[in-house]
Order: sequence, then C-alpha cells, then structure tokens
Amino acid sequence: MKYSAFTVCAAVLLILAFPARAANIPSEISIKPDGTFFATNVIVMQKSEKAGTNLFSRVTWGSVFLRITVLAFSAKIIKNNGGSATVEDIQVGDILSVKGTLAPGADSLVINALEVRDLSLNVESKNISGIIKMLNVPLNSFTLTDKKLGAVSVVAPYKIQKGARTISVGELAVGDKALSATGSFDYLTKTFTASDMEVYQDKSVFKAQNFQGTLKSLPGTALPTIAVITVGKTDYTIYLAASAKVMSKNKAATSLQRFTVGDKVRFYGAIRQTNLFEIDAEIVRNLNF
Repeated sequence: MKYSAFTVCAAVLLILAFPARAANIPSEISIKPDGTFFATNVIVMQKSEKAGTNLFSRVTWGSVFLRITVLAFSAKIIKNNGGSATVEDIQVGDILSVKGTLAPGADSLVINALEVRDLSLNVESKNISGIIKMLNVPLNSFTLTDKKLGAVSVVAPYKIQKGARTISVGELAVGDKALSATGSFDYLTKTFTASDMEVYQDKSVFKAQNFQGTLKSLPGTALPTIAVITVGKTDYTIYLAASAKVMSKNKAATSLQRFTVGDKVRFYGAIRQTNLFEIDAEIVRNLNF
C-alpha cells in the first residue's frame, strides 16, 4: 500500500484534532516516500496476548497522540545502549525507537519493524575491571575506574576471590586492582551490581622471610605443633612441622620445652596463600636465651 506525503499529513492532522488525556514525552516520526519508517519515543500501550510480538503503541506531541501498531515478530530487539534483548523484555509503558516499513494493505499505521530499541532497558550484563578508588564498607560498595565506563559505583558480591582466598568487601583496600567483575550495569545510575569478582593478589607476600615477635601461646612442646606469635599488632598462627629447627639465641639446637609465653622469638617461614594470618615456619629461635 502506498502512502503519499499528503495522505500521511492529513491523517496526522486529523488525529491531532483529538487531544489525549495526558501529555507524554514528545515523539519524532519520519515516513519516506518508499514507506521507510522511523520513530522515536514510541510508548507501548498494550502487547498482543499470545506471542506478545504485536506492540500497540502511541507517538505523542504534548496532549495529542497517534496510534501505531508495531509488528515486532521478526525485528532485531536491542536495549538502550546496544545490548541484546527479546520482545519478551519489552513491557507496557516502555519507550521505544522503531525502524521498519509500512505494512501494505493496512488502513491504519501498521509497521513491519526491522529494529526495535527499548529506551527503557538501561541495565545490561557487563564485565568491568579497574583500580578501587573509594570504599564504603557499611554499604558493601566501592568505586572503581573502568576504561570504558569511567567511574563506576560497584555493589560488591558476597564473596570476592583474591588469589587462593575468598574475602569480603571489608578486606579490600583503596588501590586494589579488580581484575574482573561480572554483573549488571545500570546506565542511568552508573551502578554495577557484581555477581562474581576477582582481585589481584601480590604473590611476593607469600615468599619465605624472617619475622620477629612475642610468643603468645604454645600448646604443645613436641614437634609437630603450633604456636601463636604476636608480630607488631598482628597475631599469627605458626605451624611447626616435625622437620622444623628449634634454636636458641646463638643458633644452637634447643627444645620447645624451654620456651615460655612472653619470650621474644624470631622465625623464618612463608605466609599461607589461603590465610594471611597463618605461617609455615621452618626455623624458630628464642632470643631470650
């Protein structure tokens, strides 16, 4: 069915003579002589009951409107920012941008849609990464800078992977690097809700090194055993294997039976990758005798 410019204008003017009950977002509509159709700010008023692929819609200008039927069964459906969607995602009240052609033989404005962009769908699946710039532990959130999205407010997942450990947002620090975070991004609020997240772990902290502190507890005096030693303000659980060397101040072999709570001790070992407060010690020296 061919539509002349006069016919379209006449139809629009006729409908504009009957104002709508309420004002809506102003629309833009374009119909070329070959029947190519484009409209933006198209409001979905109703969906067909079965497949829901017929979208009974309106374009509006202030208090007046024009009814449009959008046939979307073969259309490409996309979200506002380009993400893939389906016609099932389109809801009554959504605002659309529609590209297509006029349906032949129709006595009203019926569009065979080629592409439908739902301007109301602003949440998309994303994968982000970046440096943490700000932390808000009480709200379980932080801000990072993503290369593509810029500054993003992130709602942290319940569990965060950092090396071999699973941590919470309270164990993060400003400057930590989020290697990857998977979730959904709301373009309107610039908020990213993460479902999974991995944070960079510096492996150098797991290299064996010397520690010095105060013996807090020693439940067993025969190897293998464990001890709790306070280094600075941190209590470490020290695991002493059967092969561990026990020494005095001058590095002579001695027994754990001579160790008492409060002694100054030096030990050599590596922090466990699964727990930063556990150390496997190879050597322990008592500096008090």
